[in-house]
Amino acid sequence: MLPIFRPLKDRAVQIVFSGLCTSTIGEDLFRVASVWLAVEVAGNMVGLVTGVQYVAMLVAGLFGGVLFDRWRPDRAMIGSRLLSAVFVLLPVIGFYISGLSITLLIVSSVGLAALRMVYSPALQSTIPTLVPDREAQQAVNGLFDATYRLARLIGPMLAALLQLVIPVIHFLTAAALGFIVTAMALYATRRRLTGPQTDRARPRAGWGGTWEALTAGFRLMLSERTTGAVLIINAILNAPWMVALSLAIALIVTQYRPTFLGFGGLAAYALVMGACGVGDVSGNIVAGSFRFRRPLSTMFLGYVVMGLGFSWMAVAVWILPSDRLLPAMMVGALLAGLGGPFFFVPMITRMQSVFHGHDIARVFRFRLVVMAAAMMVASLLATWCFDLMGAVATQLGCGLLILATGVAGHFLCRRLENRERAGAADPSPVAGK
Repeated sequence: MLPIFRPLKDRAVQIVFSGLCTSTIGEDLFRVASVWLAVEVAGNMVGLVTGVQYVAMLVAGLFGGVLFDRWRPDRAMIGSRLLSAVFVLLPVIGFYISGLSITLLIVSSVGLAALRMVYSPALQSTIPTLVPDREAQQAVNGLFDATYRLARLIGPMLAALLQLVIPVIHFLTAAALGFIVTAMALYATRRRLTGPQTDRARPRAGWGGTWEALTAGFRLMLSERTTGAVLIINAILNAPWMVALSLAIALIVTQYRPTFLGFGGLAAYALVMGACGVGDVSGNIVAGSFRFRRPLSTMFLGYVVMGLGFSWMAVAVWILPSDRLLPAMMVGALLAGLGGPFFFVPMITRMQSVFHGHDIARVFRFRLVVMAAAMMVASLLATWCFDLMGAVATQLGCGLLILATGVAGHFLCRRLENRERAGAADPSPVAGK
């Protein structure tokens, strides 16, 4: 059995993993359905449904620590999943009372995005309690991260099947059921998710305590500069990743119409995204199964592979005929997906080793704040870049930025690791000896 699957022998890990799968697939169903319904209701205003999510994550991440840090992680996770089900059902209720509106879809998206800032940091803080063995934590991180990557692969296919039997509005009902199942799974394992380090935080009263809660994640990152820098780099690079994967590829497929074996149009786009999903899952299996001897420098090689994949997809448009373009883009998407987990899984494992208890949630929440801000800015700049340079050049620029960061980070971290190894091999003499 591959090391990444060994934690599934633990029944508690099985239950939590199953709950996470239903929750992440539910979120992906909501994403597909909300965009589709918004197009039907409001046409060009569909951008509001996705754009407000970044704003909600930014606000909830910046100011939510004042409230969230007072909650026990298990209660925060269970409560946020149940509230997510309520927000997702709002458009369904409105549909049967007064008809679907863009306002209800926006409120639902805002609520879901804000509650994600409660759920995700709390989950990260409970993993060292769920699996105390440091050797198994990387495997569990790979497993749990794989649920999000599997959802990107399964979600669209499930949506295609569900539309044959139920109306699109009830995709939201299915998503709500997924959140409820997750809450039940977390409740069933709540004793394993709590321990001395997961007791609720007790910040100081008054403005001093409020300021400490607002700045806790930032101050913690400064206290561990190497880990903090890695987390910030990952958060910022989500911006070019989002532009390259979510926007540029769709425009390239639309403009250049690649075909292969009779597949084209939306099917071609689905094949490219599916190839990326296969790379994602494969990368998770490898990254969660092995502990790297030089984790920091190896992590950045993941960005090298991702950058090469995105860059190749752009170059292929310029050098290959249309009948060969689609398989070439699928190869690039496979590489881009493969590289991501090699950075993310060791990064999360390092974070859980360096920080403890509520500090993990605070640091992870601050990372999400930076990520939301970066993606919000990128979504605004992307339109300008597409108009100025075109989709292919924008794709190449995003790929080269990720590639350059990976190369520079690899060599800088290699030097850092060499110095640490040299210091460990030749420790400073003790006074008096």
